[in-house]
Amino acid sequence: MDVLRASPVGVYERGFAQFIDLTVNSFASLIISLSLYTENSAFLTFFFVTFVIFSVLYDISLPLLWNGYTIGKRVVGIRIAPVACKKLTLLTLVIREFFVKTILYGAGFGVLSLISIYLISTRADKRSIHDLLAKTYITSNLPE
Repeated sequence: MDVLRASPVGVYERGFAQFIDLTVNSFASLIISLSLYTENSAFLTFFFVTFVIFSVLYDISLPLLWNGYTIGKRVVGIRIAPVACKKLTLLTLVIREFFVKTILYGAGFGVLSLISIYLISTRADKRSIHDLLAKTYITSNLPE
């Protein structure tokens, strides 16, 4: 069985999971920012930096500890899975979430995100740029 084509996950499921994760990250970052904020700095800048740091840590640590799930992915019933092996590694998630999704997508000013949506919509295996570079895919299959 070809795992990449057995249960590909499309744009809508990924988008809904991402929306839930952004909501969780925003709420947690707001709580952290409000509790640590000092009046010597601009609050929006402090919140943005807190949000980016918390989001990267959330997107790397939760799937590593929770078999590829984040809160949003768990609710939707999808997860990150590695193509070659059975378990996600720290290096795979750092490449996927930090180097590609944070650095590369950030440098692309949203253009690479649009290309990723196009790839998910048109490829049979529904893999995007960060999936291809990190050798992962999103599946609705349960972990083995």
